[in-house]
Amino acid sequence: MCDTMTDKNRIYEIAAEAGFEDAAVINTEDLQFVPEFRVLCEENDCGNYGKNYGCPPACGTPQEMQGRVMQYRKAVVFQSKTPVTDVMDPSLTKPIKKRHIQQTRRAMQQMAEDGMKMDGFAIMCGPCNFCAVCAMEENKPCPHEDMRTSCLSAYCINATELAKLCNMEMEWGGTMACFFSLYVFDRK
Repeated sequence: MCDTMTDKNRIYEIAAEAGFEDAAVINTEDLQFVPEFRVLCEENDCGNYGKNYGCPPACGTPQEMQGRVMQYRKAVVFQSKTPVTDVMDPSLTKPIKKRHIQQTRRAMQQMAEDGMKMDGFAIMCGPCNFCAVCAMEENKPCPHEDMRTSCLSAYCINATELAKLCNMEMEWGGTMACFFSLYVFDRK
């Protein structure tokens, strides 16, 4: 995947077609991991800690998550920006996150349809929502392990530094919801 400039340019086209504000192809070695961010998941503001296979503690330790990413050389970063009246209101931001995740899946599907080698995995802006209700809540095994995703917080990726690395504008707070997802690829 992305062996030529043509592929890279096509990725940017696909991102725009999927409705993203911006996209960038980066080296995974440039990502900044902050294990202390795991506390954000443990605070359980989203309500998924211990209830979703894509979330801590089930998804793995910060070191395990970083190790998964570092098995790959590259990542496509997708950014969406959506005006809202209050970015701290989950009733406004949850539907935006869901749309961002759908856009990411749509972009990945298009990259595969274009013949790009899809040897990696996605990191989303929110908890795994591939199933309407996570099987973990019913003490059943995950029926879609190959589709399960985790969020940036679970991977302890610093979104602020990610935005800087990609030359993307980002706001926390205020009236602009900025979300990021990644597709990690090019296995070492």
